[in-house]
Amino acid sequence: MTDYDHPDRDRTGGRGGVRDAARRALTAAFAIAGGAALLLLLGVTVAEVVARHLMGFSLLGAEDLATMCLTVFVAGAVVCAAREGGHVSVDLIGRFGGHRLTRATDVLSRLLGTGATAAAAVALFAKGGCGVECGEVTGSLGIVHTPFYYALAVSMATLSLLLASRIIRRPAARGEGDPRAESA
Repeated sequence: MTDYDHPDRDRTGGRGGVRDAARRALTAAFAIAGGAALLLLLGVTVAEVVARHLMGFSLLGAEDLATMCLTVFVAGAVVCAAREGGHVSVDLIGRFGGHRLTRATDVLSRLLGTGATAAAAVALFAKGGCGVECGEVTGSLGIVHTPFYYALAVSMATLSLLLASRIIRRPAARGEGDPRAESA
């Protein structure tokens, strides 16, 4: 990730601002929800293993709970990874095409990412609205999928907004964050 693309930096290279505080708070909320889901998943998994190996039976609904915990965990992880720069990228275009081409392709990729995640959010909201009527429940406990679809939808919408905000921000000065400019 280049310096101009770092999520915690504003246009001047400093830190701060109401928007950054809102982004951090939103990311923290997703991180807390994902962390709680991960802890619950850990508890369910330990209880299931203990029940299966020591008592000889499986816990009813353990798989349902684990699946729903993973859904919430993924919803939180998507936003946290986007905010913290955790997604893997390879900058081949910058190596061969230069800084200007990289900036143009960055805008294009963010536009595509924004559109894809916005479409995913809309589809998840639509699918989540069906709920029990469409049979969207877990197998053992009958947990309705609606809130989990909505959690993923909010996660995708947030990711879309984060990507859009990075398109809107003005790029950094020429050469900033460009490894070739630093070595020259």
